[in-house]
Amino acid sequence: MISSRWMRVAGALLALTFLASACGGDEDVGDESLTEGLEGGGSGPRLGETTTTTAAATTDETVATTAPPATAPPTTAAQAPSVEVSINSDNTAGGQFQPRVAQVPSGAIVRFVNKDSQPRSVVADGGAFDSGPIAPGATWDWTAAGAGSYNYSDGTRPYAVGTIEVV
Repeated sequence: MISSRWMRVAGALLALTFLASACGGDEDVGDESLTEGLEGGGSGPRLGETTTTTAAATTDETVATTAPPATAPPTTAAQAPSVEVSINSDNTAGGQFQPRVAQVPSGAIVRFVNKDSQPRSVVADGGAFDSGPIAPGATWDWTAAGAGSYNYSDGTRPYAVGTIEVV
């Protein structure tokens, strides 16, 4: 009885013999149609060779050009607020706005966060800003443009007041 080890060895030898006989011989692979039209009857560039092609445009020939792909403009990360002012309910210790007075540099972002259960708004005396309704849990940002003192109130509660001092 022949062991399975000898069967594997014999199978491997048979496969090697078949491959060796298939690779041997003087026959070419493919047909002549693969080399038709090449200069020198099939002596064109070989794999790995570098060739240079030049083309001359004539006056009656249209030359198409492709524009480089458009690139998106660079993106900038959103600027973080310099100060965050909480808009609170009437029952919150410390007042309806915390902090009630905030001091920021010119160009700073002031973020108002509605921490009340009702929509609130922030309206500056003199019209420098007006947030419109801010939903509960939502925020509204204002960029402090010029130096000065900006008094504001909650548009839904005129008695709730605060101040932003821009330096």
